[in-house]
Amino acid sequence: MPDPELAGDYVLTPGVVRVWFADLTRLSGQKAAMRALLSADEVERADRFLMERLTDRFILRRGLLRLLLGRCTGRDPAGLVFDYGTHGKPSLPGGPAFNLSDSEDSLAIAVAAEGRIGVDIERLRRIESADGIADRFFHVTERAALQGLGPERRDEGFLLAWTRKEAFIKAAGVGLSMPLDRFAVEVRPDAPPALLEIGEDLRGDVGLPADWSLFDRRVLPGTIAAIAAHGTGWTVETRVIDVGFAG
Repeated sequence: MPDPELAGDYVLTPGVVRVWFADLTRLSGQKAAMRALLSADEVERADRFLMERLTDRFILRRGLLRLLLGRCTGRDPAGLVFDYGTHGKPSLPGGPAFNLSDSEDSLAIAVAAEGRIGVDIERLRRIESADGIADRFFHVTERAALQGLGPERRDEGFLLAWTRKEAFIKAAGVGLSMPLDRFAVEVRPDAPPALLEIGEDLRGDVGLPADWSLFDRRVLPGTIAAIAAHGTGWTVETRVIDVGFAG
């Protein structure tokens, strides 16, 4: 049973995105409990991985997602049935809105009462061929801003751009095939996160930059996460999943 003192964490307030972060290396003892929550097709997917650590990560990710959504809805976590929609983004009929991202053993799950939300998390690290990747995929505005950063900040700027762009694409819900170079985000580490430009060909589906909110959070050591939400006036709250979460 969840800690009664934390019950308010599962009450979703309109206009608030609550993001739960987890270091999966600290939750390995919960694997059996999380596996028991999975659907038959999820168990099959987990067992397809050729490496045990990938199987374990999948089980923990999906199990924690089910457990969290079960607490937010008051429903049996094992009985939740996801709808994968046209573009494959999972959703829960009747809500709440949610999105999940992981980077190796770092996990972020964003939940909101309703709305279009997305989250992306990445480990802070050196990016091989960052300039080449940016030249190929990023918007011209982002490429210019990255070139204006000192070498010691360029990897950080690249990862800020990447997480913000991924979070926006996931929130937009129009599929990961959205061209990365048709919209621009702020990449400078010292500037507030923002969606700067959206190509005219995308506006019919996703609107204007002013229609979106972007946030950054650095909760797990050595990681950065971006959260995107459609509309204005949003706030972001964060929580950390510990070993007692599944108790």
